[in-house]
Amino acid sequence: MSDYRFDFNVADMTLDEMNAVNGRVRSALSEMEAQVEATLADWSGVAQEAYRAAKLEWNQQADQMPVYLESGRQTLLSISDNYGTTEQRAKQIWDGSR
Repeated sequence: MSDYRFDFNVADMTLDEMNAVNGRVRSALSEMEAQVEATLADWSGVAQEAYRAAKLEWNQQADQMPVYLESGRQTLLSISDNYGTTEQRAKQIWDGSR
């Protein structure tokens, strides 16, 4: 028989870490953009165009990160709620059987 455990504290820490990671990615992208764009005028036209196309792509993907994060957060919250509800029902069943 499998032994399943759910730790609500770990679930909360996971949600916090997911938010922190998103913030660090955004910060890293901002720093990278600032460094690159400081020298962008020295680049050839083709290189500038390639950079702008790549920047557009990674910004679009970065803009989706909060959407994916929220979806993951909602899923984890739902799992946590389901475990909590199941735990309460099991307790009520055992309390009622005494």
